[in-house]
Amino acid sequence: MKLSTFTRIWNKLPFVLLIGGFGLASFKAYITIQTTIIGYKIGQMKQTETDLLESQSTLKMELAKITRRESLMSISARDAENHKDVWAAH
Repeated sequence: MKLSTFTRIWNKLPFVLLIGGFGLASFKAYITIQTTIIGYKIGQMKQTETDLLESQSTLKMELAKITRRESLMSISARDAENHKDVWAAH
């Protein structure tokens, strides 16, 4: 008894659907995992950006304090006082 082509395909259909479903589920899981990993990395980079911006702000304030006229004058006076002691020792 010879089966028709349609019958042979119909008999293989559950296996093909099972393999196809497994492939789609695996692909969906892979995409979900990759999306989660990318989201985690973005979160880490945002935290690093926040830390760097905070550090930049602190450094700008320190630079502003150092380059103020009063600060420069006091540093200059302190250096002059230190050099006077050095020259007096010679």
